This record gives sequence, structure tokens and C-alpha cells, in this order.
Amino acid sequence: MLYPPTEPYHHAFLDRGEGGRIYFEECGNVHGEPIVMLHGGPGAGCSAMSRRFFDLKKYRVILWDQRGGARSSPSTTTREQRQSMLKHLSFSGMIEDMEALRAHLKIEQWSIFGGSWGTTLALGYAQAHPLRVKKMLLRGVFTATPSEINWLYSPHGAAQIFPKEWDTFLEHLQALREACHLGAGPEKAALKWQDILQVFDLALRHEERQTQERAALAWGGWEQSIMSLQGVPGTSVADHKRNHDMGMISCHLFLNDPVLNSNKLWEGMPAIESLDCTIVQGQFDVVTPTQTAWRLRQTLKNCQLQLVRQAGHASSDPELAGALVKVLDAWVF
Repeated sequence: MLYPPTEPYHHAFLDRGEGGRIYFEECGNVHGEPIVMLHGGPGAGCSAMSRRFFDLKKYRVILWDQRGGARSSPSTTTREQRQSMLKHLSFSGMIEDMEALRAHLKIEQWSIFGGSWGTTLALGYAQAHPLRVKKMLLRGVFTATPSEINWLYSPHGAAQIFPKEWDTFLEHLQALREACHLGAGPEKAALKWQDILQVFDLALRHEERQTQERAALAWGGWEQSIMSLQGVPGTSVADHKRNHDMGMISCHLFLNDPVLNSNKLWEGMPAIESLDCTIVQGQFDVVTPTQTAWRLRQTLKNCQLQLVRQAGHASSDPELAGALVKVLDAWVF
């Protein structure tokens, strides 16, 4: 279903100033059709599996870890370094990191494959640089509107489908409130997503390692529990850095960035309304429900939506992975 594992033929860092270094790698055919993969999270980073969606005889695949996550933040080990990284972290900055990478690689025009948060970045980049994008493939569409963020981090969305996991998450939340000396907080039913993210924002940057680690485990545990129809193994201390990066960056961006927690991406859709776009969406995606993908299908004139019945959000769900590979194999340039 997926292509065999492979190794990149080139990898390096791109210096972006202000202490920012972007890790990127290339694999496949150096003379092939260029396509860039945008990982989720935010903050998750690319993995060896990310390379396996592509026919490497056909594509020149560019993978990169977005600013602040995975290998693009090798030095953010202290509280002061994290504060400095967050100071220069923004959605528009990520878009310009991506454009700088394209220019660095001397690619005139490329296609985009984005998943989850990667669809947010894909849409933002395409709106800012429409002439640089040939095609888009999106999985698990997320546009960072208030209603979408609320669905993930309040009692009124995914929590209604996974109540046991949500209660576990709230137990951690209360312990983190106490560790951060924040008091009891609102009743469970009255919690708003801002209340929750503000606690995690403090806990993930707390001076005590134990508090940081509990926050990272709680954040990763909730997200993993709702990810896949196949069931995803629970998170562990070994996943600390990834969970920490994802939680810290998500809280920072969703609470503070002027483009996110708004409808600004939707306001920019006329700039890309004719772009060739394919959406592959798990019918039972609880992280990014299908209604957003359906709305995007109705908004963009040249957009196709494929619903995969036996799939959730995770690209590792076999039916979803197979559908994504088929789209990439079928593309003609």
C-alpha cells in the first residue's frame, strides 16, 4: 500500500535568522516533479513514514520540519531558549520559511501534500504565493477557526465521542492548574478551549521538569486517543519532546497568532479558488471533522473530495494511506 522505506539523498539546515534553523531533506528523483510535504501538529515534524507515500521515480520529494518542531529546534532545551523561539514563531513566519526553502532549492513551482495542521499551512502558503503552487493534496482539513479549535479542546466536541479519554485529560488539567498555582478553575461543563490552552501554555513552559512532562503526556495522550480507527498506542515519556513541542507550539499559535482563531483563511480563498486541489478525508475523522473539508470542496471551483469510509484522522489508517498514494500516483503534470 505504501512504498518501501527509503533514505534522503540530501539533507541540511536552512538558516532563517533570529536563531531559526529549518531542517529539510530531499528524496526520490532529483529531476522529478517537485512536491513538498507539510506535517501536522503543529510541531510534529516529518518521519520516515512521510517518504513512503511517493513514487520516488516520479517525484522529487521535499520534507521539512516546521520552525520550532522536531529537528528544526535542536537547541530549545532551556526555558530561555524556548521563550526566544516562541517570540519569533508565527503562522506568517512559517509561510515565509516555506517560501525561503523553495527559493533556496531553486524550484520555480511545486505541488503540496499537507495533512491536518499541514493543510492549514498549505492553504495559507497558497494564498500568499498562488503562482508557486501547481496542485494540492490535503488530508484532514483544518482551517484553525474558533469552532474547529473549540471542537478539539472543549467539552462540546470530540469530548462527546471520547468521554473517558476526556475525563483523563481533565484530571491532568486539574493537576497542572495546581502545579501552576492557578486554583480550581471553571466547572468541567463550563470550560472553554482558551481556559485549557492557557493552563497548558504555562505548564509546558514551567520551570519544573515534572510539570512539563505531565503536560506533554496529557497533551499527547488526548490527541493520540482520538486519532485513528485502528487504535493508536498510548503516549509515553519517550515521546516527551514531540508531545512537548506540539503542545507548546499549538498553545502559542492558537492563543496569540492574529491569523489563527479567526476566519482569515476563508476570507483569502478567492486567491486560490481555481487551484487544482484534491481532498482525501476520513469519514470518521474526529480530530478534523468532515464538515470543514466539505465546505472547502464547495468553496474552491477546481476541488475534488474523496471520503474514505473506513478511516479516521491518522494517515496510517490503511484505507486512508492507500487512497492518498493512489491520488499521488494518478497525478499528471
